[in-house]
Amino acid sequence: MLSWLSPQIWQALIQAGGGLLIALVILLGLYRLADKHGTQFIAAQQAQAVAMGKQAESMDEMKSSIKEFIGRDNSEHREILILQKMTIGKLSGLEERLNGREKGKI
Repeated sequence: MLSWLSPQIWQALIQAGGGLLIALVILLGLYRLADKHGTQFIAAQQAQAVAMGKQAESMDEMKSSIKEFIGRDNSEHREILILQKMTIGKLSGLEERLNGREKGKI
């Protein structure tokens, strides 16, 4: 099974002794921690990406709603200005008629 290991590698492993065993245990522990928490971290990142995508979509919808509101508000404002000009014109005409009547009486 381990025939691919040469005698020099076996000798190095035996000389490393407990330090190598401790290093392997630490590496195995780190691997398990990364495996367990890494998947949780990736899932959290994916959920955050989905939430950010939804937020971007809602911001885009809000932008179009604001544009529509401003456009509607501008058209209503134009209508009000036109009606004011028309009212001013009628009042001016009425004022001229009244001034003409007063001049005719004098």
